[in-house]
Amino acid sequence: MVYWLLFKKSFSRNMQYRLSHLINNAASAIFGFVYIAIWTGVLAGKEQKSPYSIMDMTYYMGASQCILWMTVFLTAGLGIQAGVRNGAISFELARPTNYFFYITSQEAGRIGYNALFRSLPIGLIFTFTVGFYTPEHFPAYVYTFLSVILAVGISLNIFYLIGISSCWTTEISWAHFINLTLMFSLGGQMVPLTFLPGPLSQVAGWLPFAGVVYYPVMIYLEKANSSVLLIQGGWLLFLLLLNQWITFLARQKIEIQGG
Repeated sequence: MVYWLLFKKSFSRNMQYRLSHLINNAASAIFGFVYIAIWTGVLAGKEQKSPYSIMDMTYYMGASQCILWMTVFLTAGLGIQAGVRNGAISFELARPTNYFFYITSQEAGRIGYNALFRSLPIGLIFTFTVGFYTPEHFPAYVYTFLSVILAVGISLNIFYLIGISSCWTTEISWAHFINLTLMFSLGGQMVPLTFLPGPLSQVAGWLPFAGVVYYPVMIYLEKANSSVLLIQGGWLLFLLLLNQWITFLARQKIEIQGG
């Protein structure tokens, strides 16, 4: 299958840069240690009034640093905007393949590489330094796996949506920047959603950004039940259908312009 071949080629291409990526892993771990130190200072002496202990936040920050490489640190616009600028997108849309899966399967190969050579090493660093949570019940592993798959799907769709918008805007830098800001803030990477002000916390829990980082981490820490998978699944289905429709409009736009 062509999408599987694209996945494998993307994975193999990233394998060429394993040594250089070690630097990124070290930097990501350092950021994790900084966040852990900040939360340790914030919660010291206040744990009884907080829904999280210092150790909870240590585990939370460790797990979130690992999942960032699979759901947040993706290629800006999945590289679609480059094809729009040089005209290559006209050939890619004309191919007898689904353009959405053609693009996302390549990024999925990169995500698979990140899971093995970025997330896993970072998790090991935390395991041998500050500790890394291990679920006590087997269903947590199954739900975590499903939640991470849904999180990757949601993230791929959001990044694709930004990328395909370049067919009309040609420039996606600001959209990409805003998306990362929302994923870090409303996604729960910097602050768990339960620490946000009441109304904002309630709203954020229903947004797709929570499904990218917050819910997979909370399920892994066994602090959220499996019902949140329905929120993630709902957003994945909605974004998937939206992107198929947007792709249809993009193909019509290019044909009309003779691209």
